[in-house]
Amino acid sequence: MTRKFHRVGHRGAPFAFPANTLKSFEHAVALGCTMVECDIRPAMDGVLVLAHDDSVTDSGGDRYLVEERDSEFLASLDLGAGEGVPTLQGLVEWALGRCAVMADMKCEGSGVEERVAEILAPLSPEFKIVPGAGAESRAIFRSIDRSLPLSLSLDVSYASLLPAENLGEQVAGLNVQAVTWQHPLLTPQRIEALHAHGLQVFAWTVDDFEVQRRLRDWGVDGIISNRADLLQKL
Repeated sequence: MTRKFHRVGHRGAPFAFPANTLKSFEHAVALGCTMVECDIRPAMDGVLVLAHDDSVTDSGGDRYLVEERDSEFLASLDLGAGEGVPTLQGLVEWALGRCAVMADMKCEGSGVEERVAEILAPLSPEFKIVPGAGAESRAIFRSIDRSLPLSLSLDVSYASLLPAENLGEQVAGLNVQAVTWQHPLLTPQRIEALHAHGLQVFAWTVDDFEVQRRLRDWGVDGIISNRADLLQKL
């Protein structure tokens, strides 16, 4: 079976434009990325905006807590390239017909899952994936939309906890369709085991070209990188 390989712009192309902005996502797609990764958290008015940390800093060095500002104010900021904090809704509207969206959860509960599922609904399942949700959050997503692809995110601190046997079966039992793992966790054997249970495998965050090439040759389904320019060479 031929597997689709995704070049994933991590927060777009953050070495060229401020991360998690539409200009950053546009540049990543212009360099050949087929998916863009973003970070979701609610603004003060409940609107889901794109920010990795709990605060954003504008071009003048002023810092604002996302939860203490409404989405209109956040959008009015200049993060360094004449653009403020976009909304998830705005990204999805832009991405339709252009690229897939990886929407990383930086929040959960209080109705967030319902809003995320609703906003992502215009994208077909093969054009969206949601990593970062905890067990309770994943259960809420499953009760809302069983077709929404979810991904189990792990960093290297989990290395000793990964089972030596039945890896794919145990991960698939968590009711996810993919994994987004920090790349040192991945080996050809683990990738094969995950694929055997129908799971997609995404590696993060890979900014070295030789590592990118090795992971691609091992058969990962996608590589998440700050360097869309390097991904373009794969």
